[in-house]
Amino acid sequence: MQKPTITAADIMTRHLAITTPETHVMQAIERLIAQRVSGLPVIDAGGRFVGRFSERTAIAALDLGFVEKNRRAMDQLRQVTAADIMDRAGAVLSADQDVFESASELITRRVSGAPVIDEDGTLLGVFSEQSAMHVFIGLCWEQLPSSRVSAWLDRHDDRRIAEDTGLDEILQRFQDTPYRRLMVLHGPKLVGQITRRDALAAALQHSREPLAASMQVPGENQLGVKTIVVSWMQREAESVAHDADVLAIARLFLRSEARQLPVLDGDRLDGQISRSDLLRAVQRFFPGTVSDDAGAQPLYLSSVNKRDAHAVMK
Repeated sequence: MQKPTITAADIMTRHLAITTPETHVMQAIERLIAQRVSGLPVIDAGGRFVGRFSERTAIAALDLGFVEKNRRAMDQLRQVTAADIMDRAGAVLSADQDVFESASELITRRVSGAPVIDEDGTLLGVFSEQSAMHVFIGLCWEQLPSSRVSAWLDRHDDRRIAEDTGLDEILQRFQDTPYRRLMVLHGPKLVGQITRRDALAAALQHSREPLAASMQVPGENQLGVKTIVVSWMQREAESVAHDADVLAIARLFLRSEARQLPVLDGDRLDGQISRSDLLRAVQRFFPGTVSDDAGAQPLYLSSVNKRDAHAVMK
C-alpha cells in the first residue's frame, strides 16, 4: 500500500513567536533569546508576512548599530572570550557512531549540530542538521545502508576558534559564515562550543545601555543609527507551499542558509517549518543502527518521486 506523501501542511508549526516592523531591535533580540528560536517572522499591521528577523541580522544590528559607535561597549566585547561563554557540556558524538543514531540524537536533544571527536578528544568535524538532510536524501535516492557519522562531517576550519578568541571576533565570524555553532579548541582538543544565540546574548548584555537609551529617542534614526526591525530584517525570504513534499523542502534548505521556511497563504503567514521539524518528520524512515557485518537496511519510500530526489542530489 502506498504511503501518503508528507507535505508542508503536515509538519509546519502554526503557533509562532513573531515580531513587527516597528519593534525596537533590543526587544526583538530579547524575544529571540527568550523563545530560543533562530528567527522571527515579521508581520505588519495588516497581518501580512513581510520578512524575517534572525539571529544573524540581530548580530548585524548590534555590530553596525551600536558597538562600533560606542568605544566602551567595544572594549567590553573584546574582554569577553570564548572560554567565558562556551558550553562545556554540550552534545558530542563519537567518530564511530552510527549516522542514524547521530541524527536521532540531534532531534532528541533539539540541537542544530554536534561536534564529532575521536577517542583522544580531537575534533574531527561537525555533524549538523544539514548533514542529516544529506543523509536522508541519499537514502531516498540511492537506498544507502547505515554508515558511520564520520563519513558525513563538516570539516571546515572556519568553524574552529581558540579559547582566547574575543567576543567581537566571534560575532564577526557568525556574521561572515552560515554556521550556527563554533567549536572551541585547546590545541586540537575540543573544550567547548558556542552557538550564535550564546554570542548574541553576551553581546546584548554589554550593549544594553546604549540600546536602552535609544528607545527613549523617537524616530527610526536613533543615536544616528537605525534601531527598528524593518531596518534589518531579511525581506527576500524563501517560502514553501502547503503541498510541498519533504524532498522539495529539503532541497530548499540545502540550497539556502535558511533555518526556517515560512508557509504562506498568499501574503499571510500560515505556519513555519524548521530544519528540525523536517528531520523529526522523516525520522520514522531511518533504518535501525546496524553492525559492520549486518546486511544493508535500505530506505524505501513509495511516495518519493526518484526524479525529484535526483534533482535534490545535484
